Amino acid sequence: MTNRPRNKAPAPRILVAVADEVLARALADPLEDAGFAVTRLAGLAEVASATADLVVVDRAASPDGADAVLAASGCALPIVALAAADDARAPAGAGGQVTILRKPLRVQALVEGVRAGLAAGSGALHIGPCRLFASSRTLIGAGGETVRLTDKETQILTRLAAAIGRVVPRDILLAEVWGYGAAIATHTIETHVYRLRRKLAQAVAGGASLIRAEGGGYLLAAAP
Repeated sequence: MTNRPRNKAPAPRILVAVADEVLARALADPLEDAGFAVTRLAGLAEVASATADLVVVDRAASPDGADAVLAASGCALPIVALAAADDARAPAGAGGQVTILRKPLRVQALVEGVRAGLAAGSGALHIGPCRLFASSRTLIGAGGETVRLTDKETQILTRLAAAIGRVVPRDILLAEVWGYGAAIATHTIETHVYRLRRKLAQAVAGGASLIRAEGGGYLLAAAP
């Protein structure tokens, strides 16, 4: 029997968004040696247009902290932020989004920190070709498009994703997302679903068709 080689999983894609060339090279080289696919960026502004699984930044790149700048811009990627030993600021962004590594930094600590950041970000829900980061209420399209959702839109999408391909009755959505009783008459859910479909369309071509109204409720299709 011929042993066929197993298909290898693609290497995690890491952005090193550090302007200082010496520091950027000191970060990128060991990460590449550890098997990551590394792309170096000149600064934080380029992160929004890049596709990756995690971004490494230096907090000192911004007075507010590079991780805070990215989180405020809607970045939903896991972030590994290098920080000075005396930097007491809490991680920015949603809970678990940012991993802080203290300088000076050893290679092993860098690699382990990136792996920990990837593990923290692996909880993203896959909505067709998109990824939903519920903690930051952010939808990432197949091409890296970032779409911000409201809290209710995120709850609706998360609930439909839990029953993907099956109808979730309208009264169940009302009860679980709004806490309303089934007898309450309202167009609130229709309005939210309408807006959510428009945002899905922003994230991916044909995205509006991911949510369908059927049998007195809504279902999330596996693909547009």
